[in-house]
Amino acid sequence: MNNNEEKKNFGTLEEEAAEAKAKSESTLFAPPPPETKNLTKRQKQNTMKKQRRTIIILAIIVAAAIAAYFLVVLPIVNYVEEVTEETVHLLDGEELGTNDRILMFSHEEKADIQSIRVHNEYGEWGVHYDAEAEDFYIDDYPEAPYDKEKFSSLIVSAGYTLSMTRVTEDAEDMSEYGLADSDNPAYYTLTTRDGEEHTVYIGDPIPTNAGYYCRYKDRNAVYVLDKTLSDTLLQPLETMITPMLTLPMSTNDYFTIKNFAIMKGDEITVLITYLEEEEKEEEAALGSYHMLAPANYTVNDSNYSVALEQLTNFQGTSTLVYDPTEEELAEYGLLEPAYSIYYEYQGIQQSVVFSEKNENGNYYAYSLLFNLITEIDGATNEWLDWDLIEWVDEPIFMMNINDVATITVESETATRTFDLVGDGQELVVTERATGFQPEVQNFRQFYKTLLSIYMQDYVGMTADEIAALDDSEDLYLTLTVETRAGVTHVYKFYPYSTRRAYYTVDGVGEFYVLRDMATKVISDAEKVMTNTEIDSEAHS
Repeated sequence: MNNNEEKKNFGTLEEEAAEAKAKSESTLFAPPPPETKNLTKRQKQNTMKKQRRTIIILAIIVAAAIAAYFLVVLPIVNYVEEVTEETVHLLDGEELGTNDRILMFSHEEKADIQSIRVHNEYGEWGVHYDAEAEDFYIDDYPEAPYDKEKFSSLIVSAGYTLSMTRVTEDAEDMSEYGLADSDNPAYYTLTTRDGEEHTVYIGDPIPTNAGYYCRYKDRNAVYVLDKTLSDTLLQPLETMITPMLTLPMSTNDYFTIKNFAIMKGDEITVLITYLEEEEKEEEAALGSYHMLAPANYTVNDSNYSVALEQLTNFQGTSTLVYDPTEEELAEYGLLEPAYSIYYEYQGIQQSVVFSEKNENGNYYAYSLLFNLITEIDGATNEWLDWDLIEWVDEPIFMMNINDVATITVESETATRTFDLVGDGQELVVTERATGFQPEVQNFRQFYKTLLSIYMQDYVGMTADEIAALDDSEDLYLTLTVETRAGVTHVYKFYPYSTRRAYYTVDGVGEFYVLRDMATKVISDAEKVMTNTEIDSEAHS
């Protein structure tokens, strides 16, 4: 056996010896003394009597302890509690809240409230519960989009009047607290669904600004309520209203809005609509957006999406004025707006007008739908001031060949009209005047040439110079495209320098293309007629 095992066993023996000694000294564990084994009958009876006496004594001690608790300790505890309660003297209508703080009246929760009517320096406003709709609305403005968080704060401030302290039970001079009638204090009236009314007057802030002196109607006591009540009960109606400008849109379908228009002053910048599948076929459109004004230009999808994404949750920083007068609209530069937008989403018309940028670099905005004025960030809404070119994509011609019926190319060289029948691998092309059917793959290269005509920039011509253009002298190329639904679009090209050609779409134009591209269209149309290989990416 090693030393560690010896120590372990030695320790165990010592512990066992100590335990045996303790048991031998304890009457609880001690075995009957040896001599009791030979006790007489009388001796055994005496021993039993001693044990009974011991049990009786123990029972008496326990009973005495229980009696002492109920007769001495418990009355003391109850006395302390009674003294604590009696130290807070409650007036009629008051209730004791947490930490011995006084409630001016019983706690009224949202489910108990019928209405709250507020009167303060900004005027009067209120909210009420509509049992049929099972919801709360702002008085006189049921369509107003109120702020849910502010509304919850209003419910708590008005219905849970847990005071910081009660200053006095019977104030001699209410003017000391800004609560005299002559002080014209703010007040609110809460009406429960059982018809009970509670009116609370709000006076001056306490010296630390941590709360306000308040009193309950027909009670001379003065209380201090927490300063958070000022966030709602001392604010104008506008504070309660969410500064929404348009209806929120789902990210799944915001791009489906119809007739999106932007105006600068009285002039329309752009009008764009969403095309359903049937409409896309009618227009032979490759994309889902179609520009209705000022012309059938190709929509810049990327830039257009910037505006649409802003409109998904179009809100301002805060509601400045609700239900504005003409004077208030004029004050914010909205009576004669600098910008306007209009669109339709899920059949509902949305209209918002905007001011010029203010001193903060932002815009004031007025929503016709929600009848409110707010302020929006200027940096994230620069699209309001975009020129037309920002909304127009570079390709001037974007049509699906499967939905095109006829393409006509007119120039001094020749007039070629190509009729298209079928689609995909079944496409057949016929030049109308000659009956010639060109090789389809080569014709597709010609079509790619049309898709490669790119707008460059605004035309460098004055309005008078454009008006003076004469088709008989200045017209270089006319491209006419008719869809299978019978929709026709006409593109005309007028060279005005060695490198540039002004073009119009259905008679409207503001931009130019490279003159070489117009020349290539004429040249490639003739290559179609001889099945000469066309390279759509070549310059000529």
